[in-house]
Amino acid sequence: MKKGIVIIMFLISGFALAQTTVNLEDQCNCEVLSGTVVTTPGTTAPTGADAGDIYVNTNSGTIYFWDGDSWELTSTDSQQLQVFSFNPVNNQLTLTLENGGTFNADLSSLAGDGNITSNTIDVNGDVNALLGDVILEIGDDAVTNAKLADNAVQTENILSGGNDKVLVTDAVG
Repeated sequence: MKKGIVIIMFLISGFALAQTTVNLEDQCNCEVLSGTVVTTPGTTAPTGADAGDIYVNTNSGTIYFWDGDSWELTSTDSQQLQVFSFNPVNNQLTLTLENGGTFNADLSSLAGDGNITSNTIDVNGDVNALLGDVILEIGDDAVTNAKLADNAVQTENILSGGNDKVLVTDAVG
């Protein structure tokens, strides 16, 4: 009988010790606040928090942390991109996320006319100039010795100026 009582006591004490509550405050040396005041990252109220304190918005369930001067989000969404497509007709970029959501961006304001213009070299083409034919016009006196890299033009690449023209170089050959 005494052995039975001892065994029961061990079982009860083991069960009682297993019922331990762990608080977040014990783990991070921080306070956990809650309420509805903090609704967006960057909010500075409520004040008086210490760096690392946690705030739970009781309406949305969103968790924020105090970074020393404002409340910031504790987590981010890690959605994976499933489809990345661009429609050149309407300049729409479409991103399809793993949860089935989509994001559309109108890139019309970034589209040019296919022309790049400067004082010395003009590149002309249509809106598909990167993919199609382009016209390269070099302005008068746009190419000078100062703009050419050393050994960029070899004597065999220089055309004759015609009859009664003399080409003088210091090149060998």
